[in-house]
Amino acid sequence: MGASVVVENVRKAWSATSEAGEGAVSEALAGVSFSLEPGDFVALLGPSGCGKSTLLNLLGALDRPTSGRILVDGHDLALLSDAGRDLYRRRTAATVFQFFNLLPTMTSLENVALPLLLDDVPPAEADERAAAALGEVGLPEKAGAFPWQLSGGQMQRVAVARALVVRPALLLADEPTGNLDSRSGARVLDLVSDLVAGRGVTIVLATHSNEAAARATRVLRLRDGLLEA
Repeated sequence: MGASVVVENVRKAWSATSEAGEGAVSEALAGVSFSLEPGDFVALLGPSGCGKSTLLNLLGALDRPTSGRILVDGHDLALLSDAGRDLYRRRTAATVFQFFNLLPTMTSLENVALPLLLDDVPPAEADERAAAALGEVGLPEKAGAFPWQLSGGQMQRVAVARALVVRPALLLADEPTGNLDSRSGARVLDLVSDLVAGRGVTIVLATHSNEAAARATRVLRLRDGLLEA
């Protein structure tokens, strides 16, 4: 079952120092609002620097907005304690990153099982679920392989398996095909699309690619921290 998401007039700004030494404010998001129903698949489309990754970080509770609210299943993410944010990331929202973020000293199976072990799932159960997740992404034979033994497309599929294994209600994908060739990228997008059809997961995909965005059922265009009409 997917998550419901409400983003209300969210702004994110940082203080910076200008060359003249004066305080300046850099605003990555300048008042963004939208809502998602469980099972929605939305693409955040826009050029580099438009605020896509910042918004994903806020949805993943990796950061807090300067103002505005983000509600996931009715819970205001900004009000979560540090422990609550950790629990949210372990059990509700999972992220697939552009650069895979696999640990090089761990096998594929160990990388996929890691989020479960951090959530105190017994090792035998964690390994069983990790093996099943690798099977879902078509890589059961790569369970014992290290990241350096995999192609870019295979590493990204392992990263998808790592997200799948926690059975998330919300999947955040940050340019997941940005470092892949067209064939590998299409396979990763197939896996993401199947999550909507098979599990009803709510998905937010950040991309600068019109081709990738076309896989979504809804496209939100970001430019200079604002949604375009």
